[in-house]
Parts: sequence; structure tokens; C-alpha cells
Amino acid sequence: MKLYQMGCNLVRRPFGGWRRGVVAVCLAAAFTTPALAQVRHAARARAAATADTLPGDTAVTIGTLPNGLRYYIRVNRTPAQRAELRLAVDAGSTFEDSTQRGLAHFVEHMAFNGTTHFGRLEIKRYLESMGMAFGADVNAETSHSATVYRFTIPTDRADALPTGVRILADWVHGVTFDSAAVEAERGIVMGEW
Repeated sequence: MKLYQMGCNLVRRPFGGWRRGVVAVCLAAAFTTPALAQVRHAARARAAATADTLPGDTAVTIGTLPNGLRYYIRVNRTPAQRAELRLAVDAGSTFEDSTQRGLAHFVEHMAFNGTTHFGRLEIKRYLESMGMAFGADVNAETSHSATVYRFTIPTDRADALPTGVRILADWVHGVTFDSAAVEAERGIVMGEW
């Protein structure tokens, strides 16, 4: 797959309101083929036209990094000393053909099993060492149109935010596929399927 664009989508909780956290950060990367790029471009154009008519949340800071990565930041006071980081990737079952079914979901699982900067299960161990629990504070989901990773980290630890951003960056372009981890996840994903 070819990395062709980076963008971001804010994720809202049902019935309004932002997900808890001191800072909600959302980063996204889109992986696609040229034909899907045209479909996504049209969908984004429609969304942009709609966004112009909808009121925005003035508490959200939106920006774009020099590399084109779009980010959203929203400060919340509760819970104290927590940041929620999210990565929304335009990869889901809608963008898979019949020979790729389940691939985005499998990659979602593999992202927790090792990356360029974090060996097998090091992400899990690091986040748990800060008191974060998988499911409640660390999770991911793959839908028809996107895979969204999220985790909460303490902001009172100097290393937490830079390490959290490093994890997100590795999920964008540094997921490794260790053969033992692939075999371990195969059964889990097949069971969910």
C-alpha cells in the first residue's frame, strides 16, 4: 500500500461531548490505492462542504505539521493530569477487496505486538507501567472506514507525552510483523471473525 496522504478525524462520544482527557490529540494517516484515493477525495470534499455549514468547537486547536499531518487538540480539565492520544487511520473493511478481508483488523492487532522503536509487547508493558489498563485506557477498533487507536497517559510524567507520540508515529509507519506474533494473533483475529 502506498502512503499518500495524512489527515485527521476527531472522534466524538455518542450523545456529544469529547472523550475525557487533558489533551485529546488525534492523528491520522491514509493508506490507499489510486482508485480509492479518488473515492476518498470526493468524500472529503463533501465533508468539507458540510463542515463549512456546521458550527465548530472553538475549544479545539487544529493545525497541520510541515509533513502534512493534521492534528486536533482540545484541553479538558477532567480527569486531571491525563492526556488521551488517538490515531485515526483511513483503513477499514470498505477499502479491502475480497482477497484482503480482515487485513486492517489484523494490522490493528499487530500494532500492539511490536514496532520499530518498541519490541514485542513493549507498548503494552510501557502503558501498563503507567497505570493504564487495556480496554479502559488503551484500545483500538476497526470499522468499515477507519481504524482508530487510543490510549490515555499521565501528563505528570516527563517521558509520557513524547513516548506516547513516538508510539503513534510507529503505528503510522513502523509496525513490525514478527512471525511468532503473527501466528499468535492469527488465532485471536480468526476467533473474532
